[in-house]
Amino acid sequence: MITINDVARQAGVSRSTASRAFVDNSSIKPETKAKVLKAASDLGYSPNINARGLVQHKHFMIGVFFTRLHETDTSTYFSNIITTLNSQLPNDYVLSVQGINQVKNFDQTIRNRIDGAIVFSQTKEDDAFIQKLIDAHIKTVVTLRKADQPEVDNVYPDDAVGITEMVKYLHDAGHRKLGFINGPTGYASPHVRYEALVKAAQEYGMEIVKSAGKWGHFSLASGEKLMDEILAMPRKQWPGVILCGSDDIAIGAIKACHQHDVHVPKDISIVGFDDIPYARVMTPSLTTIENPLAMMAKRGISLLFDRINDAAPSGKQILTITPQLVTRSSVLIKK
Repeated sequence: MITINDVARQAGVSRSTASRAFVDNSSIKPETKAKVLKAASDLGYSPNINARGLVQHKHFMIGVFFTRLHETDTSTYFSNIITTLNSQLPNDYVLSVQGINQVKNFDQTIRNRIDGAIVFSQTKEDDAFIQKLIDAHIKTVVTLRKADQPEVDNVYPDDAVGITEMVKYLHDAGHRKLGFINGPTGYASPHVRYEALVKAAQEYGMEIVKSAGKWGHFSLASGEKLMDEILAMPRKQWPGVILCGSDDIAIGAIKACHQHDVHVPKDISIVGFDDIPYARVMTPSLTTIENPLAMMAKRGISLLFDRINDAAPSGKQILTITPQLVTRSSVLIKK
C-alpha cells in the first residue's frame, strides 16, 4: 500500500511537508504543494481522511436537517435541495441527511460528528433542536423560515412578495373571487402566505370565498381531497381561482378536477407554489411561484463554510430571497 512516506520520497520532501500539502490553507509553497500532489497522483496515493481530520480538527461531514422526512407532508422538492447541496460541497465532504423528528440521541448521532449544520426548518417547533446545535458549538445556518436565534445565519424567501405578485396577476387576468388550499397550520410558511393573500386581496378589491378556503398538508393526496370538498359546493359558489400552498397540492387539485370532469382552466383556474419540475410538463402546465430553493441551498451552504473556515463577517448574516411568478396555462385569462 502506498503511504505518505512514499509520496514524500518521490517528491523529495519531508514527511511533514508532504502531509501539509493535503491541508487547505497550509503555509506550504505552491510549487512544493504541486510537486507533492503530482507525486501522489503518479503513485496513486489517496490521503486518509480520518488522519486529515485529526490534524485539522474536522469531521468532513455536514449535517442537513429537515423538519420532517418520509411523511405525507414531505414535498418532492427535497431531492432538488439535496442535489444542490451536494454540488456545492468541497472535495472530501459528505452530507448526513436527517429529519429532525428522526433524531433520537443528539449526543451519539450529531455532537462531535459534523463540522456544521444547515437546517431547512418549517416550524418554530424546530427551535429546541437548533438550540442544541448552538449549545454544541456547531456552526449552523437556518433556511426556509425566519429564525429568531442571534447565533445562527439565516436564509429565507420573501413569500409575501411572491403571493402579492400572483394576486396582482390574477386580478389583471380578470379574476375577482379566490379560494385556497394551504399547507399545515403548524408550519410557518402557510401563515405567511395566507396573511399576504388576505392583504393583497384587500388591496386589489378581490373576495376570498371562505367556504373554498382549506388547510391541509403539502401533498398530492391533501390537494386532491380538499379540492373534492370545494367541487362538492354548488358550482355558482366556486371561486374563479384556487391558490395552492405548493405545487404538490396543486397537482392533486387538478387531478380531482379531471375526476369530476371539471376543465382547468376553463371551469376553474389553479395555481401553485414552488415550481417543481412536474409543473412545466403536466397538463395544463402550472402557473406558480418559483420558490428559490436552489438559491437558498447555495447561499446557505456558502454561508456555512464561511463560518467553518472563519471567513464570515462578525454578527448574524441574513439573506432574503424574492420568489418569482411563473405564468403558464392553468389560469384562464378573462381579459
